[in-house]
Amino acid sequence: MSAGPESEETIAAGSTAPSSRVPTAECLTLLDRGDVHAALGVLNARTRFRFTAVYEVEGALLRNLGLYDRENPALNLAGGACDLDESYCTFIAATGSAFATADSHTDLRLHGHPRRETVLSYAGVPIRSSSGRLVGTLCHYDGRPRFVDAVELRALEAVAPSFAAWLGGGNRNAPT
Repeated sequence: MSAGPESEETIAAGSTAPSSRVPTAECLTLLDRGDVHAALGVLNARTRFRFTAVYEVEGALLRNLGLYDRENPALNLAGGACDLDESYCTFIAATGSAFATADSHTDLRLHGHPRRETVLSYAGVPIRSSSGRLVGTLCHYDGRPRFVDAVELRALEAVAPSFAAWLGGGNRNAPT
């Protein structure tokens, strides 16, 4: 992952650097209570990305199961759906591995992608069932270019099993 358009100085001036501590236990506790919004908020606080979300992959469809918006944290947004091919999650589905871009305008892989003009930065990882099947994605994204840190991708990968358990468990429909 490249450093992207933001300099280390910009990141330091805008917020603290992401914590190296992965909040796996905290996310698992929140997800066990059915509070996906709070778990996404914990992950979002590690970054400068505006949004952190969890999506379920159902064939060619992508369903939003939880969305945390840094600029409007009181909103508990979820429920939207789109074609998988119209999202950056399609790269995760195609490769089975993490996908990130710091600036879609400079990323040749995104030439012609339908979200290139609106989602400028993205960092996401697969969520897998216990059998290894892709069942969803966990990601950060923003309408502005953002530094994508490999440490943060590893953090998302570390908590993805907690979200897999939540997706497969009975707490998914609990009130948040």
